[in-house]
Amino acid sequence: VVAALVTDKEGRVLIVEPEHKEGWILPGGSVEQGEPPSEACARAIEEELGVSIESPTRLLSIDYRGCDGEYIMFIFDCGTFDEETIKTISLPAERLLEHRFVSVDEAMKLLRPNSARRLKPTLAVRGGTGIAYLEHQELFS
Repeated sequence: VVAALVTDKEGRVLIVEPEHKEGWILPGGSVEQGEPPSEACARAIEEELGVSIESPTRLLSIDYRGCDGEYIMFIFDCGTFDEETIKTISLPAERLLEHRFVSVDEAMKLLRPNSARRLKPTLAVRGGTGIAYLEHQELFS
C-alpha cells in the first residue's frame, strides 16, 4: 500500500475522505503486482486527485501492520502543491467524497487512527534525512 504526503504553501497536510470507510486518510492506494511503490504512488495521485506528478521525491516512512490485513505501507513525499495545482484537484466521486488541506493538529483529529499515528513520524523526517520505520505496535504486544 502507498500513501502520499502532500502539503500546501502554509504547511497544511492534504487529507481525503474515502467513500467506503469512516474517517479521513492520506491519498494513496494499492500497489499492483510488478509495480514499484513509487510509481504506484504517482498513479494513485493521478487517479485520486487528477494531478500528474513525476515520481515522488522521497520515501519518508515504512509501516508494517501485522495480523489481520497484513500489509506494508510506503509513505512518499509528493511535495508542496501551489494554488494552481490545488485548483485542478478533481476527486473520483465513486471513491472519494472530499479533500482538505488542514493543520497537523486538525489532521490528527480527523484521520483514521492508523493514519494519525503515521503522520507525525513521517512529517518529522520530511525536513531531514532518513526514513521512519513504524510498526503497528498494538498487534505485537
